[in-house]
Amino acid sequence: MPFSSTSDIRDEQLNPSTLHQLHEQGEHYRYALEAAGVGTWDWNMLRQTIHWDGLCQELFGFPNESTVTYTEVIRHIHPDDHVLLRQAIRAAIQSPHNRTCDVQFRTIIDGKQRWLDGKGKAYFDEENRLYRFAGIVRDVTEEVYTRHILQDNASIFTSITQAVPVALWMSDQQGYTTYTSKKWADWTGRDLDSHLGLGWLDAIVMEDREQAARVFQGDFQARRPHRSEFRIKHLDGSIRWVDCSGNPHYDSNGIFKGYVGAVLDITDRVITQQKLEISQDHFYNLIWQAPFAIGLYVTEDIRIEMANDALLRMWSKDSSVIGKKLGDALPELKGQPFEAILKEVYRTGIPYETQEERAELYDGDRLRPYWFKFTYKPLKNERGEVWSILHMAVDITERVLARQKIADAEANLRLAIDTAELGTWHLDLRDRTLSLSDRISDWLGMEPVSNLESILLRIHRKDLEHVGTSLNRAIEAGYSEPCNEEFTIVHRTTGQQRIVHAQARTLMDEDGVAYALTGTAQDITNQKLVKQELERLVQQRTEALRLSNLELEHSNENLRQFAFVASHDLQEPLRKIQSFITLLYNSDAKQLSSKGVSTLDRIHASASRMSTLISDLLVFSSLTQKEIPMAEVSLSKLVGEVLEDLEESIRQANVQLDVGPLPIVWGNASQLKQLLQNFLTNALKFGASDRINHIRISGSEAAEEAIETFNGFVRRYHWIEISDSGIGFEPTYQDRIFQMFQRLHSKEKYEGTGIGLAVCRKVAENHQGSITVSSIPDQGTTFRVNLPATPPLPMS
Repeated sequence: MPFSSTSDIRDEQLNPSTLHQLHEQGEHYRYALEAAGVGTWDWNMLRQTIHWDGLCQELFGFPNESTVTYTEVIRHIHPDDHVLLRQAIRAAIQSPHNRTCDVQFRTIIDGKQRWLDGKGKAYFDEENRLYRFAGIVRDVTEEVYTRHILQDNASIFTSITQAVPVALWMSDQQGYTTYTSKKWADWTGRDLDSHLGLGWLDAIVMEDREQAARVFQGDFQARRPHRSEFRIKHLDGSIRWVDCSGNPHYDSNGIFKGYVGAVLDITDRVITQQKLEISQDHFYNLIWQAPFAIGLYVTEDIRIEMANDALLRMWSKDSSVIGKKLGDALPELKGQPFEAILKEVYRTGIPYETQEERAELYDGDRLRPYWFKFTYKPLKNERGEVWSILHMAVDITERVLARQKIADAEANLRLAIDTAELGTWHLDLRDRTLSLSDRISDWLGMEPVSNLESILLRIHRKDLEHVGTSLNRAIEAGYSEPCNEEFTIVHRTTGQQRIVHAQARTLMDEDGVAYALTGTAQDITNQKLVKQELERLVQQRTEALRLSNLELEHSNENLRQFAFVASHDLQEPLRKIQSFITLLYNSDAKQLSSKGVSTLDRIHASASRMSTLISDLLVFSSLTQKEIPMAEVSLSKLVGEVLEDLEESIRQANVQLDVGPLPIVWGNASQLKQLLQNFLTNALKFGASDRINHIRISGSEAAEEAIETFNGFVRRYHWIEISDSGIGFEPTYQDRIFQMFQRLHSKEKYEGTGIGLAVCRKVAENHQGSITVSSIPDQGTTFRVNLPATPPLPMS
């Protein structure tokens, strides 16, 4: 209640000019608030009445009442927001330090809901008694609904991308991987954490690794979209090609955050709002400190009368532009429509408003595009003449860019779906309706929107049970793993059958209840048919190979029998020929001429060579047996036996022998002795006639890399070398000397049948070993043989 009264009476005559200036300033402030969509209110705490302007009357549903009571106002507030509003007001009028409030609430007018952003300040007298509560209110319905729509779209978009069969990844500002999806782990067989940082490079095939790293690093440093192709290797040894793509990611402040691959993870999309501190006593400061850009232009040549800090920041200018023509202050606007629009507004007095307009402005020392929501509102004097234009603008660049990124991501997703020939579908569990893409509609012969029951009828009866089980499992609360099934579908009218691979992701509401399934499907009929045909061809070729092997074994057996019989039966007439020649020598040699004796010598030599050849053939044929007994064999012992057999040949030759320690190997003693004898005979035969022939026999365990596998078994090998310092041969003959009947010298100069080294190679092959040779003409030859050290062991 009033407790005192004071008065002050002065005779103050205001001249018309002063009244006109005050009127224009009032109009200026009123238009500024009106153009910004801001309404003002003043609550008299003593009378409990609220006085507000026309915009507030409209926002609260009192279009013709400039003064109402708090009780009448609260009836128009949404019931769920009563407590929130009362708490905000109570905090402002009871706090000794913070006497302001800032709250968002809803009003209900004629059944329609509207979101408002209210700010207020409490005023107290000298005795700290509350007498006034005043502030502003702004309609933010569109912003709130837009935020909700963006959140819902982000949730749906995330669910769709998770159902697509691609791997997703993210990196930080330094290019280190911070996230990879499960699909990447499936492709590589490695733990997800092992791919973080630079670990993803370990999954790339070695030949591609350097190139992949270089391309990514180049794109990353240039902040350009990344695209590369390379191969990755699974732990089981399987290899696949991948197409890796990514785009740079920036936060709401334009700070580079890293790269997002395949899907843009737009989780940080917050629309910031500047708090507006309003006081009717400091209204002019409100214009300058407004969180949105405000400017004032005067005269027909559009001269800048006023520009607040927000507008100057938007222009990248300072206060020196005030008083200049807009075209002189911002020459970068030349060729852009803004100056022409302002002149048209000044001429016609018709406001211009746009929800989204592109402008090229300086960002530092370079031009770049911005987008604004702005208004050019003409301010008129009492005669209706335009005297200035009020410019109010809001920078919506981040929102536009975010929308463009979403559109680009959706376009990329659609392109990926079309490229992969995927169909998409969405099942609403609330009304059991199924939305199908055109591709799936064509497969089924159904309408794009159908009910679930009619779609289930199009699934082949052999797959219906497991598909139904999978669907029921997918809609269980808390089930987050994607649904993944293969089944056959039947066209409704033609009866055509297709095999499809379908994937789905369950969408949950805030209570954890499944409300929808969304996913993709791919026609894999041709893949299945190709796989079946390949399996049939493999089986057919396997059977043909088995028959060929049987025929080859039968042929080899016949050859072995022929060689054995032929060699055995041919020896008998040769022995008789040699016996008759001996009788001729003993009885009639003196009666023969020198020519006859020479002929007998030649016949005897030919018969001896024939006998040797038959013996060598018999040895070689014996090596073709499929199975030979194996045991531990001491090569040192075998070399001793061979040297004893060749003792006479060694004594007659100009030879120096050096035999080192030799290993124990796993093999057939008879065949290995034949191998060693042939090598040593070869070394003795081809010694140089003008110098001592140094023959060295050495052996050792093979290096680790000499371990090899045969038909699922592993073996460790030892090696033995026989080297000489004889006549040697040209390296071009390395393969020829191991072939049957191949000789590098005439039989008159060096005896032999050309079978000895072929026998050596066959012995090595029977032991699953190998032979290599190196030789230098007139310097010597070295043979190296790898032989198994142990029986074959399982690969485990």
